[in-house]
Amino acid sequence: MRVSEPREIAPGLVLMTSGAGPRASNLYLVRSGPAWAMVDCGWAGSAAPVRGAVEEMLGPGNGPAAIFLTHIHPDHSGAAGALARVWDVPVYVHPAELAMAAGRYVPEFSMPLDRWFVAPFLWSLPARARRRIEATGDITDVVQSLPRDGEVPGLPGWVAVPTPGHTPGHVAYWRSRDGVLITGDAVVTTNLNSVRGILAGAPDLAGPPWYTTWNWKLSMDSVAHMAALGPRLLAPGHGQPLSLGVVPRLRALANKERAPRVTLGRRIAGPPKAV
Repeated sequence: MRVSEPREIAPGLVLMTSGAGPRASNLYLVRSGPAWAMVDCGWAGSAAPVRGAVEEMLGPGNGPAAIFLTHIHPDHSGAAGALARVWDVPVYVHPAELAMAAGRYVPEFSMPLDRWFVAPFLWSLPARARRRIEATGDITDVVQSLPRDGEVPGLPGWVAVPTPGHTPGHVAYWRSRDGVLITGDAVVTTNLNSVRGILAGAPDLAGPPWYTTWNWKLSMDSVAHMAALGPRLLAPGHGQPLSLGVVPRLRALANKERAPRVTLGRRIAGPPKAV
């Protein structure tokens, strides 16, 4: 899986993208003094190219001091276990996300795609095959809980802001001194709820994909909370960084109808609903 060239989008904040097209997912390197940390890390299949890209930037054998996840979904956390083990570093998640760290299906945390496809597929497999798939996503040996006060260990000046909805323990990472907000999937800059957004990656500030979102209403509440922070630069999990009209656009998104009507050809069928 290809990894893009590193690009500094703010002081001490470097963007890389693993994959392309609908599978593209952003990850970030954050500098703190002489050390670096990583926020999100891409699909499991991106572990080797991500490691190569990071070590090309930081030096052979050098990795970040820690990996911080916005949430546990395979396009953001899939490579976490492999990278954390080879670099011998911890992986941090919000306490509410820990239940998902074993790589198993958790019914109370499920989203539409889980219920429609993932769970039925897993339970159709022999137990040994199912355990092998679960083991691939198991990060319980390297995962740690983020402090409840929002501190980001080793990254002074950054705060982990709870932004639940897409998952129960989703967080954004906020640097107030220059208004930088790493949003994960709490808000993205390509509309993954439209066919055009998925296939063409057309720029468009949008909420998370509803079909992989645990609770849509909470996700919109989190967008309003992010707007209240007053960010000047959004660094999303999918799409390009955004620095124009950030707060008004976040407010407008949060004020949209909670369950928009389906428009054939523009929106993927199935309105977002809270669960």
